[in-house]
Amino acid sequence: MTPRPYHLCLVDSLRSYGGAEVWFLDTARRLQRRGLRVSVITQPDATWLPRLRADGIDHAAIPLRFDAAPWTWFKLARWFLDGGVTAIVANRTKDLKACAVAGRLAGVPVILGSRESDFPLKDKWYYRWYFDRLATGLLVNSEATRSTVLTSAPWLDPRRVHLLYKGIDTDRFTPAARRPASPVVGFVGQLIARKGLHDLMAAWSRIDAENWPGDRPRLHLAGEGPLAGEIETWRAGLSHPGEVDLRGFVEDMPAFYRGLSVLAMPSYAEGFGLAAAEAASCGLPVVAARASSLPEIVKDGRTGLLVPSGDASALAEALRRLCLDPALCQDMGRAGRDIVCRCFGVEACLDRLVELTRNPTAKEAPCRT
Repeated sequence: MTPRPYHLCLVDSLRSYGGAEVWFLDTARRLQRRGLRVSVITQPDATWLPRLRADGIDHAAIPLRFDAAPWTWFKLARWFLDGGVTAIVANRTKDLKACAVAGRLAGVPVILGSRESDFPLKDKWYYRWYFDRLATGLLVNSEATRSTVLTSAPWLDPRRVHLLYKGIDTDRFTPAARRPASPVVGFVGQLIARKGLHDLMAAWSRIDAENWPGDRPRLHLAGEGPLAGEIETWRAGLSHPGEVDLRGFVEDMPAFYRGLSVLAMPSYAEGFGLAAAEAASCGLPVVAARASSLPEIVKDGRTGLLVPSGDASALAEALRRLCLDPALCQDMGRAGRDIVCRCFGVEACLDRLVELTRNPTAKEAPCRT
């Protein structure tokens, strides 16, 4: 029998436009440029649906509201059959529950779940059924996530858990020709507690209260989320509130990074740690919590500084050290970009994705950082 032409379908039920959606959209664009067929399934009211349309990416808006809903299975199965889908990547567990059944009904040979954050799998019988029986494999975006998944799910065959880092476009995320004259600390991400924002606020309150030998540092925050109001209130109570800039959603991320001296990433849990890798590609040192995947990207003392998770005092001291030492920032930023170019380049990561969606038993090539 002649094999079907390659057709990868990406399924993501999140309505908001976050890190996973940025990656799905960029992946679809790049695979199309390679001449490969790719489609996306998302919610009818997803905020990023207009972006799919604008880029001419084949897509379907199918409501994914209920687990184990037969009408959803049949809609998805029809899309998979009519389009000749050969591989599925489901973003969330909810997406896998719908797509694994529909994919089996449609005879899709490769069905991959994805773990985007370093959270354990639930020890439930139906998780075993979806992840171990219906899916053909599981993608994880860091060694930390793989370790958490396998520790929480010893019933899962390690050979079916595949590392796939999120690639960085190192031609787009490039260092600035000239750094800011005065130190600027940045934060990028959802404004939620898991990102360590309370620690960052506590650390910055210490910095705000100090006398500085030269120009005072500034803090720029890019992102939206439920903590926005609390951050506004906190800023208003600082001695120097004008030194904290809340940017909201930022479209041009490379330009944002180029306006910084250092990135702060005090998250309690991450999946890949996309912002840390993007910042490093732009030649920035990163101060990060020693949590989840962040030590895979931030090499303590070489490309940035790692601090204990939840330690606002240590975070403030690390930020202070880098803000006062531009030469150290430059050296760390140069080393960080070198690691991103060698290990997290977007085209190499896409090669790995295509390889896994054609042959899920393909071995991964290690990268020494």
